[in-house]
Amino acid sequence: MKLNLNSQDPMLRALYIILVPIVLLIIVLNSGLLQKSVPAARVHGRSYTVAQYNYYYFDSYNAFLEENADRLGELGYDPKGNDAKQFTAEGISWKSFFLRQAEASLAETAYYSDLAEAAGYVFSDEELRPIEQKLEENAAAMAANRLNAKNYYTAYYGAGMTEAIYTAELTRQVKARAYRDYLIRSSAPTQAEIDAYIAENAIPDYRTADLRVITLEAQPDRETGEVGPEQENALSMKMARLVERYDAGESFEDLQSAFSTGALGDSQGHLYNATRLDLPESIADDLFFGGDDPVAYPDGYPVGWYMTTNSGTTEYFILLDAWGGSGPRQEATLALGTDALLARAAADIAAEYPVIRQRFGMLIATA
Repeated sequence: MKLNLNSQDPMLRALYIILVPIVLLIIVLNSGLLQKSVPAARVHGRSYTVAQYNYYYFDSYNAFLEENADRLGELGYDPKGNDAKQFTAEGISWKSFFLRQAEASLAETAYYSDLAEAAGYVFSDEELRPIEQKLEENAAAMAANRLNAKNYYTAYYGAGMTEAIYTAELTRQVKARAYRDYLIRSSAPTQAEIDAYIAENAIPDYRTADLRVITLEAQPDRETGEVGPEQENALSMKMARLVERYDAGESFEDLQSAFSTGALGDSQGHLYNATRLDLPESIADDLFFGGDDPVAYPDGYPVGWYMTTNSGTTEYFILLDAWGGSGPRQEATLALGTDALLARAAADIAAEYPVIRQRFGMLIATA
């Protein structure tokens, strides 16, 4: 049946008048035009469009799915179900849970971004490296799923999301986290506070270390996506080849560039003033406490010593460059600085950075 606005049938005319605006609205929503322009929230005087808001929502949502992939059923969450009709153990809907996660991230990003801007902080290349890494991960996912950028970002972050909008918010988020970490590192608790923390937490004595690290990760089977004995064996053989080449005189720099996935250390594999908390337990135990041979400490291993070890489906080549200062003191300083900063930030964010939702924008956000 063809609808005709000029039809004399009043029922057809009424149906036409009802359906046309709905169809047009669906078309506009799918185009992403509204999501790019309609505000969904305001934080500390700054307006965020639906697409910008969706960055934080789906960033939190996708991270949750990835981190809890093996226990979603245990948590009582079905990704295929209606989030508003499923409830957490605390009794709130999963929709509300994801909204809270997103808005906490949004407010924290706004807070530290403002602090960094006010301080005129200049970010180093290493601090900004996560931006490039994430975009490279996205590009690999696009290639694996045969998606172009437009389809990828709308599929994972909602209609209206573009690579430019995504990159802008990713950059703000990475900078905010980097400045937060800088403030923590810059903290200066008193000696009495440090001593009390070390005693209260019974931190054993050890020295920090400057290390160079090459990280090898098992490659999942192309068909199953799983890592099995065959992939683990290939990983071990790859590490054996790396060690053989290092012992034959090939430089660490060349091997790190050729082999490492960069999971530990900076882009050149350096890890400065590492504490036991910066390393997988198997590495920290051997490096700092002698492992099965405790006599290695307190004298410590000599500079130039290296070790290889595995943690799950990852292999590490660890080269000792230098011993540093007190590990317990650095642990205490970072912990106390973190506690103080987060307490202050929580109070400031609650008072000055509430997320104020915009009614119309929120009707089309997170969809």
